[in-house]
Amino acid sequence: MRLHLGLLGLLSYTGAEAINSEVYDAVIVGGGPAGLVLASRLSENPNFKVLLIESGPDTYTSEIVTTPRYAGQLQGSQFSWNFTSTPQATLDGASPPLHQGHGFGGGTAINIMAYCRGASSVFDEWAELSGIDGLRWKNLVNSFEKSTNLFVPSDRNYKQVIDKTKFGDDHVDVSYESTQQRLLVDDSFVNTWVSNGAQDADLTSGKGIGMMVGGPHAINPVNATRSYALPAYGFGLAGRPNVQLMHDSRVIKINFEGTQAVGVDYVDLSNNKTHTVGSRETIISAGAINSPRLLLLSGVGPKAHLEDLGIPIVVDSPEVGLNFIDHHYVITMFNATPNIITTKQLGDPALLASFLAEYKENATGPLSTPGGSSFFTERLSDEILDSLGVDVTFPKSLPKDRPHLLFQYTSAAMLAAPENSNTVSAFSALVQPEAPGTVRLNSLDWRDEPLLDTNYFGSESDMAIALYGYKRLLAMMRSDTMRPVVVNEIYPGSNVTNNGDIKGALNNASHSFHHPVGTCSLGKVLDSSFRVKGAQNLRVIDSSAIPRLPTCHIQASVYALAEFAATILKEELY
Repeated sequence: MRLHLGLLGLLSYTGAEAINSEVYDAVIVGGGPAGLVLASRLSENPNFKVLLIESGPDTYTSEIVTTPRYAGQLQGSQFSWNFTSTPQATLDGASPPLHQGHGFGGGTAINIMAYCRGASSVFDEWAELSGIDGLRWKNLVNSFEKSTNLFVPSDRNYKQVIDKTKFGDDHVDVSYESTQQRLLVDDSFVNTWVSNGAQDADLTSGKGIGMMVGGPHAINPVNATRSYALPAYGFGLAGRPNVQLMHDSRVIKINFEGTQAVGVDYVDLSNNKTHTVGSRETIISAGAINSPRLLLLSGVGPKAHLEDLGIPIVVDSPEVGLNFIDHHYVITMFNATPNIITTKQLGDPALLASFLAEYKENATGPLSTPGGSSFFTERLSDEILDSLGVDVTFPKSLPKDRPHLLFQYTSAAMLAAPENSNTVSAFSALVQPEAPGTVRLNSLDWRDEPLLDTNYFGSESDMAIALYGYKRLLAMMRSDTMRPVVVNEIYPGSNVTNNGDIKGALNNASHSFHHPVGTCSLGKVLDSSFRVKGAQNLRVIDSSAIPRLPTCHIQASVYALAEFAATILKEELY
């Protein structure tokens, strides 16, 4: 096992000074997990020159990013794109936020670090939709292994099936919690679901349904810091003169000669000057919102949409920005007993000082974990689905290893809460939605926010399952097994019990899990080499290329997809 403690000599640049007049072999747009994996793999050839351009800031110098317990502070910060959905008719006009990573590491720099792969049938479906046999689970598992380094503590006193054979010894550190790190609320949460039929399963091994206890999380077990794409893949670039990383530089356009991509224009955000850089291959890895956004701004997308905005058409690609699929969840909150450490205690200067001292000296204590570890995925029986009173053809047709719902908690307030409450939040997520949304431009100005119709619970079955899941979550959090840690329910309130009131509560408490995929899907927008159909020397490799949403947290899938794509690029570009 090799543990990454970090290299401060990371080669990174700000602004145009990093650019010379030469044409790069590859320009990568986006410094998230996919972009950094590709930069790492492509630059293994010392004669292949790579430039990676990231719009956001450097991230490793921020303790808010690297300290696990501070993860909840990152959404809405300088390290996130703070998008907002268009008003959702299914939520009575609510417009939930949708945060995405903005800075080196992308979403892996701001997520809650959960590491999960989910149902193997999803990856088999990727292969069928894309025509790429290498994306089948039995083949892709090698890419999952290649990107990870597993740690299981010796003092673990909880039951959890762990398949160690499907992990490697490099890059992203994946660790389970020690006995000392587990929160008191975790036992109550796990026991509640176990007493109602949940069984433990390793959801990193190809299984899709069951209870995960104690993590795992992308956390370095030696110093208890976030293990994310920058230290996992970026630090290894420090000694390679053939690769350059830029941050605070926004790519605003892909340049073409006919339909051949020849480079990009970017804005140095330190002085708002625009620069042009040439490339033999342009790779877009900007995520499920910004990748289609950049294609559209550059004239690659649906003809009618581009004509409406007055954008010259380079490639008429009707599916760009469609197939937007995300995990959406619904939140409940309760006031926990004083012995449960939540963000309330983190706001106490004296307590925080003691937590910081323990963390910096021993890499232990409340700051060494994200504040929530275990989660449960559940498939509804056909009998329950039939009882919902709507067309349930889609959820019933899903392969039997796929869940419909995911239940999780965090020791923080996810909605507005009373100032002095010791708040814990729990949520139920729809993990295999039927109805997709869209990404569209608001104007031809790159500065304008895109139009994100996220289509929350957009089919009858999506809404019925989401509502069922929320009712089930409320029942579990109100059960006897949770009473040792619950003082009172904050939201929606214990008096909210009838269907109408619960639906109203759902409308006001539905948020994104921040797992959007599909907007430049393989098989639709992209061919089997990740090339944009109809264009040359232009590829998209990131979450937007994923054609079907995994059944749990997606960072593992993005790393594996990029590792696999890198093998194709090395064969075709070297």
